[in-house]
Amino acid sequence: MNFDLHRARGSSAIPMTPFTEQDRIDEEVLAREIEFIVRCGSTSITTPVMVSEFENLSESERKLMIRIPCQVAGGRLAVIANVAAPCSPQAVEYAKYAEDCGASAVIAMPPSGVSFDFIRDYFQKISAALKIPVMIQNHSMAGTMLSPAQIIRLCEEIENVKWVKQEVVPGPVSISALKAAASPALEGIMSGYGSQYAPLDYARGAIASIHACEWADLVQQVWDLFFSGKEKEGRELHYRILPALQLEGILGMRYAKQVMIRRGVFKNTIMRKAAPELSEDDMKEIDRIFELVSPWMKDIKL
Repeated sequence: MNFDLHRARGSSAIPMTPFTEQDRIDEEVLAREIEFIVRCGSTSITTPVMVSEFENLSESERKLMIRIPCQVAGGRLAVIANVAAPCSPQAVEYAKYAEDCGASAVIAMPPSGVSFDFIRDYFQKISAALKIPVMIQNHSMAGTMLSPAQIIRLCEEIENVKWVKQEVVPGPVSISALKAAASPALEGIMSGYGSQYAPLDYARGAIASIHACEWADLVQQVWDLFFSGKEKEGRELHYRILPALQLEGILGMRYAKQVMIRRGVFKNTIMRKAAPELSEDDMKEIDRIFELVSPWMKDIKL
């Protein structure tokens, strides 16, 4: 079921965690969400990360958010499983579980407030437990942010650590610093920021954006144009759909879940992480967004 990450170019879509009224993960909706991502044309799924409210999930729920995506995807695209944890033994347990489920790779954010020696040992132990690639999630606002030199060192010294999700201020500029190192040990870079900077990410060397899944079909179309040599057309499409991506940054995951309701996937916008309800004005703006991007939306029947 493994899927070569070098083929995971474009949209790496993150599933939001769907909850029932009884505060349980809705497995039926989750399976539908994964099928939606596949039909959008995304080339990978990253789960469960911050968009998925992973910090508010139990250990068994985190494993469920790995198992079901692997089962539903069935090798049709890569599954990148989040194994981040405060300590190495817990991260290794998640990593082994993910590989057993058929994940193509794992991703981990370094714990916060720890030394580089701790981080190196943490990734070494994750790598030693696996045969699949390990991706570093490097973030400015969570975990422990790593410098380009530290990332390259981890890639050069640890066997399976070969990829990075670079989401560090000032955004795509930080990708250039990694590419400048020109180390063959770093096999690939994915970006974040909800794919809002896709043209810059692509131009500076990223091969994909890791983003919430509600507009995965739109994001993949942009990247497909880039990789087919039509960068100008890709930029034009990106700037047309950009308001839809930007609104997520303002309204958060309730917005993403509301979009998924309208796309026939979710049943509600229930969240565990504290988040304001959408207002009447918010809903009107979502109406406008749908009208704006409708020419490029896939009609996905589930």
